[in-house]
Amino acid sequence: MPTHYETLDVPGEANAERIKRSYRRLVKIYHPDKFPHGSAAQAEAEKRIRELNAAYMVLSKPLSRASYDAKFKKVAPPYQQAEPEHCARCGKPTGY
Repeated sequence: MPTHYETLDVPGEANAERIKRSYRRLVKIYHPDKFPHGSAAQAEAEKRIRELNAAYMVLSKPLSRASYDAKFKKVAPPYQQAEPEHCARCGKPTGY
């Protein structure tokens, strides 16, 4: 499954203006009204428009874009999960 950046044909570091221009350019190309009614091409264009709209909805808003980008970056959480202490004699985890 392509990323939203691939769907809109922009690099990951693209600014908001470039994303908007690419979205508008692709919508003009794939608009379903440009294809014959009931054709396979129109159905494919409708699918493509849905994908473009979903990608643009995420990438056009700074907070949702940051959240989306965080999913793909391997960022360590701000805290590590605490490891339980183990008994020196038997090696079993202690209760504290």
